[in-house]
Amino acid sequence: MWLVVAILAYFLLAVVSLFDRYFLVGPISSPKVYTFYIGISCLLFCLFLIPFGISFPAAGMIFLGLIAGLTRMLGTLFLTISITKSEISRAVPAIGALQPIFSFFLFFLFLPQSRALTIFQIVAFILLVFGSALISIKKFDREFFSSKVLKYPIIASFLYSLTFFLIKNLFLGTTFLNGMFLILFGNGLASLVFFSFPKNREVIFNQKLSKKISGFFILGQTLGGLALLFQYRAVFLAKPEQVPLINALEGTRYVFLLFFVFLLSNWKPQLLKEEVSKEVFLPKVLALLLIVGGMALLVF
Repeated sequence: MWLVVAILAYFLLAVVSLFDRYFLVGPISSPKVYTFYIGISCLLFCLFLIPFGISFPAAGMIFLGLIAGLTRMLGTLFLTISITKSEISRAVPAIGALQPIFSFFLFFLFLPQSRALTIFQIVAFILLVFGSALISIKKFDREFFSSKVLKYPIIASFLYSLTFFLIKNLFLGTTFLNGMFLILFGNGLASLVFFSFPKNREVIFNQKLSKKISGFFILGQTLGGLALLFQYRAVFLAKPEQVPLINALEGTRYVFLLFFVFLLSNWKPQLLKEEVSKEVFLPKVLALLLIVGGMALLVF
């Protein structure tokens, strides 16, 4: 069940990535402002959960949920910086390739019960990680491995991996609804802390959005909220040893993303400012085969 929920989450996240790229190369070019808006959206979304029955768990679980939310917002900040520094079909998959590796070591080191992966799951994990890495590479050169290219994706990958680790520990101690509320509240709290700095407030207030752009942003964040709901539900349903596999399934997101980018680049190339050519596209087909192979092992 967790596998189907995770794939659905990554389909929605692929769509949300297109919204991210559109805003960050156009109407909201500041990663800090965009991250702030995302955090406020999470705060509103967590308020939506209150009528469904929220109860507060032990103080330790509340602290864990808030830290998980804060860590995710930091990861989102570095993700948005990565997107502005590179093309989305290169930056986002680079994060997805590194994230399951960090996640695997965090769970392996600190949760002994997560060391029970079968040989098929291990092979699937390797295929998914390599597929996610290959889909982000245009060419192997010195620049690709430079700190300038990989610095922000590495930081974002680690922060997102740490978020998943904290979230699974949170779900082991409380209900799904309570956990979601705490994580989203932590996201919003991080944005409010960010807003408390005068320089940040100045940048935020200087950002002007039309009604059309605001509506488009709300649509993107609504899809993002649904994506998070499905993704965290998959984490809740999965066993601790399966969470790194959920991270590795990020590769499915890039399959969807590659398809969307290809369509949009042929329809309106100026919309996302992405490069699509035969030389760039063919290696990604091989990556797609690796990802599909990894998924097949998990399914069968």
